[in-house]
Amino acid sequence: MSQQLTLSSLFCVLALAGLCVVTSARDLAGYPAAVVAQRAELAPGPLAG
Repeated sequence: MSQQLTLSSLFCVLALAGLCVVTSARDLAGYPAAVVAQRAELAPGPLAG
């Protein structure tokens, strides 16, 4: 396996782990997922419209 592929894989694993940590922290804090989804729908962006 090339070094670039190894670094890319490591970055993906770390990003996924970070996402899991953030999601777990929100769950433990009692932050409702529905509010997060609703804010994402209301946020202006390139896909809105």
